Amino acid sequence: MSVRMFLREAVGFEDRYIDETVRTVFLNNSPVDDIDATYIKDGDRMALGSAMPGLVGIVMGRDNFYKSFRSGIAVKEATRADSSPALLSVKVFATLAVESGRAILERGIVADPALLASFLSDKRDLIREADGEDADTFIGRLEGMTEKVAFRVIFG
Repeated sequence: MSVRMFLREAVGFEDRYIDETVRTVFLNNSPVDDIDATYIKDGDRMALGSAMPGLVGIVMGRDNFYKSFRSGIAVKEATRADSSPALLSVKVFATLAVESGRAILERGIVADPALLASFLSDKRDLIREADGEDADTFIGRLEGMTEKVAFRVIFG
């Protein structure tokens, strides 16, 4: 799927939000200009942000007048991959993370269980229930897992 389709269908962003707020998109460390003609594939790494400040922020923002300054590092390949499930790493930065982080976590993500257990270990008092288990039992189970774990956060 295209980057735009991924942002809309997997992340849950609306087109207007994508066009007006998601101004910086990197795919595998390269800036993306055309989110409709750039396609993701299994194993890709994506970084998302709102408009970044300063000259670098202006130049790295997607599809802008100054994109020629970074033409050597921008995504060039726009070929579609086979239509198959893909797992990719997505990092959301700055104000975009603040604005959308809660909605993304409520929608659901996939994480490495050891990293998740490490993150949650000092936040046990914030966990009411996880898969019907108390925090200690849940974190202990995560520590013993090897496969990625899908989860969503219910705030309340």
